[in-house]
Amino acid sequence: RRPPWLLIGALVALILLPGPTLRLLFGVARGLSLLFLLLPLLAGVAGLAAWLWWRRLQAQVKQCPACGIPTMNTSSCPACGYSFAGSTQGSGGKNDPIDVQAEILDD
Repeated sequence: RRPPWLLIGALVALILLPGPTLRLLFGVARGLSLLFLLLPLLAGVAGLAAWLWWRRLQAQVKQCPACGIPTMNTSSCPACGYSFAGSTQGSGGKNDPIDVQAEILDD
């Protein structure tokens, strides 16, 4: 089995050159620790921003009470013509009259 010359050389360099080598090692350790601490923080902030954007988008979506299709920024339903202001423009609206006839069934 061969001795690990690379590891031995790194240890010797660490002992012989403590100033620049230790400064480099501490700089790398600091950079990695900042990276590992900031990545989850940035991911959390991005997730919060995406969640807030999604909630704002959902608040702008209206669902037609007549046909159930979701729509955005319209005054009437593009599928059935139901007017969100209350009056109907087409058939199938909420305010359309319904003809009901009462019948007695004999069994």
